[in-house]
Amino acid sequence: MNKNFGYWRVSTPDQDPAYQIAALEKSGVDGVFGEHITGKRMNRPELSRLLRVCRRGDCIVVWKMDRLGRSLKDVLIAIEDMNAKGINIRSLTEPIDTTSPIGRLVMQILLAVAEMERNLISERTSAGMQRRKAQGQRFGKPHYIRDYPKRITAFQKLWEQDKLGEMTGQQIVDDLNKA
Repeated sequence: MNKNFGYWRVSTPDQDPAYQIAALEKSGVDGVFGEHITGKRMNRPELSRLLRVCRRGDCIVVWKMDRLGRSLKDVLIAIEDMNAKGINIRSLTEPIDTTSPIGRLVMQILLAVAEMERNLISERTSAGMQRRKAQGQRFGKPHYIRDYPKRITAFQKLWEQDKLGEMTGQQIVDDLNKA
């Protein structure tokens, strides 16, 4: 008898996979595999373990196809490997079932659109960071030695402005963060 196995993936440990796991369990899978690992890495231990467990005719169920990889090429390679082993793929949020030619076509179109969306987000993020750098904004934690004297000077100015004690602690913190 063929089985259905769920696979979830989130890129970083601080991301919560609960919604993916709940959706997979609700779909009635026989087991769930998952991991906290970036989609850029094709070496994913839990996905490899899942592929060793699957037999011809079994189906891997994912919340979205992009859980299998970051780029269209990587996802297509993973799916081709699964299809060669007789393992089917089903997405819960996309109309994809790789057992039919139409399902494979829909999958390829959706994956191409998802990759384009990721590229656009990356371009917008990069442009925003470059704009902020040009405006003099720094990223990351303040440099202790370089930025410490500036923060002390800012604190002294705030202290002098607030001799009557009218500023709240949050106002002081906000003003220091602006410095």
